[in-house]
Amino acid sequence: MELHGATRYLLEPILSELVSPGSILSAYSLASTFCVAVFALALRHRARRGHANLPAIFRAIFGTRVTGHESFHADVKLVFLSIVVLPPFMMSLALSANTVSMAVSSVLKSAFGSFAPSTGHEASIRAMSTVALFVAYEIGYWVDHYLKHRVSFLWAFHKLHHTAEVLTPLTNYRNHPVDNVIFGYMLSIFVGGAAGVLAWIFGRDTQIVSVDGKNIIFIAFLWTIGHLQHSQFWIPFTGVWGRILMSPAHHQIHHSDDPRHFNRNLGSVLAVWDWLAGTLEIPSTKNPRLSYGVKEVGQEAHSWRGMLATPLVEGGGALWRALLSMRKSSFIGRRRPERDLTDEMGQRS
Repeated sequence: MELHGATRYLLEPILSELVSPGSILSAYSLASTFCVAVFALALRHRARRGHANLPAIFRAIFGTRVTGHESFHADVKLVFLSIVVLPPFMMSLALSANTVSMAVSSVLKSAFGSFAPSTGHEASIRAMSTVALFVAYEIGYWVDHYLKHRVSFLWAFHKLHHTAEVLTPLTNYRNHPVDNVIFGYMLSIFVGGAAGVLAWIFGRDTQIVSVDGKNIIFIAFLWTIGHLQHSQFWIPFTGVWGRILMSPAHHQIHHSDDPRHFNRNLGSVLAVWDWLAGTLEIPSTKNPRLSYGVKEVGQEAHSWRGMLATPLVEGGGALWRALLSMRKSSFIGRRRPERDLTDEMGQRS
């Protein structure tokens, strides 16, 4: 009985993730994305060979080159860690978006006064709120991602995601716990802040169109091409669409180990922010056969130590160096006026 209870305790969160329509590991979204992948690959085969070779397509999707790789095995470990072990700890560290929303709404009311509760059409208000909070999520995601590629302390933790050498939907879970906490804070600030503005404008809290509490726009993306961003299938958006939406190929470029692709395509669903910031790399129609991972000598990228302990050591070192640099700059800044005064006195004498 005890063994049965322990097994059920371990498997229940994973099964919940599989059957929840709004989860990243949803069986429904995986099945839907699988159909999209088969359809896209069938169109490509037909365009090149005049017919769709379904056996070759299924071999490409289920090949052991990916599932037998140690990088994939490491992703499986992190799925278990992220779903079963860490959630209670992560919840205790989370900054609630509702808390931010109430704070922002309160500040706006104090500064500019209150609006009467909106009597507009509920469906229109919900639709506007859904779009506004989706855009807030996208901006928060991009800012978080940009900083993690530019700030050494943050990169030390985010780098784990980029050590994946093969990409599968499970790579979504290849994140260090510290990386997840920081991401949660960033989204709470942006999404909660946007919700607070909406609550102030409409005079009341607003609802969004959602599935399992997830924005329906994000769910639509996840159920179609979201999972394919972490896959081996080259499905590019080019032209105007390549400047608006992040195709699977966009994100695969982001994971590329080619230095030309570093710090490119930082968005989640939308490519607009990268376009505006000059970090957009539109994929080519032809598959360039990219390779993935972070090439560092002596690193055990797929071991427990390499995935969890090494980022803590590197992150601590980066933070310490940053603090020393700030202290040195502050010390020089305090001493400079004294030297300037001495020089001035010397000139006058």
